[in-house]
Amino acid sequence: MIKHLLNLFRLISLIFALFLALSPAIVNASDIASSVAGGVDNRLANGGYFELGASLYGVNKVDIRQTEHQTIQPSLLISGMYQYKGLFVEMVHQSQDGINLGYNFWNSENWSLDLLAANLKSSWSRPEGIDPAALNEAERNIYLMSEESIFVGAGLRATRYWDDHYVFQYRIVSDYYDGQGIQSSARLGKSWQVRNWNFHTLASVEYSSATLNQYLFGISSEEATELFPQYKPSSSFNYGIELGVAYPISESFVFRAMYRVNVLADEVTDSPFNESGYVSFFNASISYVF
Repeated sequence: MIKHLLNLFRLISLIFALFLALSPAIVNASDIASSVAGGVDNRLANGGYFELGASLYGVNKVDIRQTEHQTIQPSLLISGMYQYKGLFVEMVHQSQDGINLGYNFWNSENWSLDLLAANLKSSWSRPEGIDPAALNEAERNIYLMSEESIFVGAGLRATRYWDDHYVFQYRIVSDYYDGQGIQSSARLGKSWQVRNWNFHTLASVEYSSATLNQYLFGISSEEATELFPQYKPSSSFNYGIELGVAYPISESFVFRAMYRVNVLADEVTDSPFNESGYVSFFNASISYVF
């Protein structure tokens, strides 16, 4: 699993580096996290950007499997995107929609439609090659603590723009790497400027199929223990709101801060793995924009 994950990220890094080498032009990403924070001018132009910096983030513990969780953590910031004749790669820092590789196949004055060939997000996975029925209760408890995995989906994304300040985006992807199911989201964002401060707000609704919820939060009868009883969730909707601000310290350095809270559905909070009814996330960063 880890080997496959590393190979996928190496491929993305190679494609991203190739795209950046093609042109120095600056554009806005199609990922709504970048569009709503930076505006939507020149959204059809070839080009891209790359950011490198440092960030500090804080998040509450939501899942018992987060054994290395820390409330406040420093992090390296690597972010960017590139678009060339419709082909694009996006790796937007702290985006809710992961890393994207795709093709923009249709545009109008206000609409944009994208094919997402690979959407990568973090996930959970049981250890491979183990039959839980052959384990005793203590061993099944360890087995159920799982390990980090990856969701690799393909699908469609539609974006609607208004007046250079409003952005709506709907996306739907289905996992083809490990059959984890379907995930989709609808997000509405607005940006505004006060002197040199650029503010944005983003509201979200996220859907997860029953297959995906079972993969992430479910426990089969063969796996169940006293600590982790059998659990079979159905499909669910989660809701979230985000507030953020960006300030250009200089021509190349940018300060950003954001706060996001997502309210989790009962299908998630009722899972034996769950420890909270919401995800609260704060991030502050300083980055150099190439």
